[in-house]
Amino acid sequence: MPQLDTYMYFSQVFWLLVIFTAFYILVLNNILPNISRVLKLRRKQISAGDSSIIGEEHKAVMVTTSGILEISLKDSTTFLSNVRNSSSAWLEASLKEANEKTLLDLNKNYLKSVGELKGQALLINDIIKQK
Repeated sequence: MPQLDTYMYFSQVFWLLVIFTAFYILVLNNILPNISRVLKLRRKQISAGDSSIIGEEHKAVMVTTSGILEISLKDSTTFLSNVRNSSSAWLEASLKEANEKTLLDLNKNYLKSVGELKGQALLINDIIKQK
């Protein structure tokens, strides 16, 4: 594989350094000054006061955002309340159905089995006492 060939290491490192250096010079000379200029301009506009365009825009964005968040909060509260109510109703119906059908039959069988075992135990005790 050419990536692991030790004879290719020098050329790979060389081109890595060339490309990295070119990228670094590009960022240093073109991109960072533009970002710096934009940040300075925004700081000046923000420090100019609330009467500036950015202050008004900030207020408008905050009002819109708070309105959207308030509506979202109301919607999510309503949704969660509906989910809670429907879950409670489903749980109560499921428990009622389980108690009326499945558990009632199981309880009857359990009591019948316990009664039979108790009856057998009494009979065994009577037989033992008679001997």
